[in-house]
Amino acid sequence: MSDYDDEEKTCKVYDGNDSFTAWVQIFLAFFALGSLWFKRMKEVPRRKFETWFMDVTKQGIGAVYAHLLNMLVAAIIASNHGSSDEDRLDDECAWYAINYLVDTTFGLLLAVMFLKGLEYLSKEYDWETLKNSGVYFGENKWIHWRDQVGAWVALLTLVKIVILFFMWIFSSFLAFWGRILFKPFQANIRFELLFVMIFFPGFLNVIYFWVIDTYIKAEGTHAHAHEAENEIEQEKTEVLVGGVEEQADPPLFPLPATGTRDHTSERRTTEVI
Repeated sequence: MSDYDDEEKTCKVYDGNDSFTAWVQIFLAFFALGSLWFKRMKEVPRRKFETWFMDVTKQGIGAVYAHLLNMLVAAIIASNHGSSDEDRLDDECAWYAINYLVDTTFGLLLAVMFLKGLEYLSKEYDWETLKNSGVYFGENKWIHWRDQVGAWVALLTLVKIVILFFMWIFSSFLAFWGRILFKPFQANIRFELLFVMIFFPGFLNVIYFWVIDTYIKAEGTHAHAHEAENEIEQEKTEVLVGGVEEQADPPLFPLPATGTRDHTSERRTTEVI
């Protein structure tokens, strides 16, 4: 029997020799981002497709970045947490799940607080590209999007740093519960990988993405970011975007106005009499 067979197998969030982990992560990303389409179809007023797409790509870039940081944090904690040898938890998948649970609860609260702080600072110091999150229009719309993506990635970095220190401080406590909760899954490491990256975070992903989307999308008062509900709203949107209100073409067969009197004809009748 080879040394590889004798080696105790543990679940890893990334294995360069196994493409299965990569496919699982790709599926997770599409599932999470796809849920935002359903959210768009239910929102009122509904964002224009281009605006929604730019919001989704902003979250998508942040999600990929956060996912890589989550795997890095899981690997660091799994190899360096302060538990004794008999109490160690070397299962990266278990640490990924623990990290994900902390990230979508405590981390979500931190992200919302940081977004609120960024909104206050951007309006206080008149940061043009950041003070109206989710608003992209005109020639500089991609500059607005770029700066907002950069700001979101910076906020995620701050959140992950706080979470890393939080998990480091409470690593012994978290390792104790991780061993209890994930020991039944360790007999089948592929099922454990599916559980911690799809079944477990699937519901949490939807909640996290929907909450963050609520804070980074444009407010309902920004007409150029949303679809018009009727023709009148469409005309108002064109006026707001173009800056010039166009005159409507006169009707081909105009109808006489009701409830008005022809004063000219009345004066002529009086003169004849």
